[in-house]
Amino acid sequence: MSFYNILRELVEGVDGGVAAVLMGMDGLSVQQYSVKEGYDIESLAVEYGKAVDEIKKAAAILNLGGVEEVLIRAAASDIVIRVVTSEYYLAFVVRQGAGVGKAGYMSKKAASKIRPD
Repeated sequence: MSFYNILRELVEGVDGGVAAVLMGMDGLSVQQYSVKEGYDIESLAVEYGKAVDEIKKAAAILNLGGVEEVLIRAAASDIVIRVVTSEYYLAFVVRQGAGVGKAGYMSKKAASKIRPD
């Protein structure tokens, strides 16, 4: 399955899904999908990706193990960031009040489809 189809399935599989992007840790977008025309998921993922880097550093310093997922709750939406590999992460935006638990589960499922065996 292509990255585009995995992201489309993710976004459309959660009521309130808005957009998702597969990003390299270098800040470059690999693929994105949005149900909202003109939604800038790439810029959002770049900015929150910087925060994930800091969270990963803190987890390492505190010997907490690898970071798997970060949830950001904002006024209008929730953002689930799922680490796919050491090189890539997935950012998924859902409307505030949507099923964030399902969004996390579906992000994990999508990451497993992207991750090489």
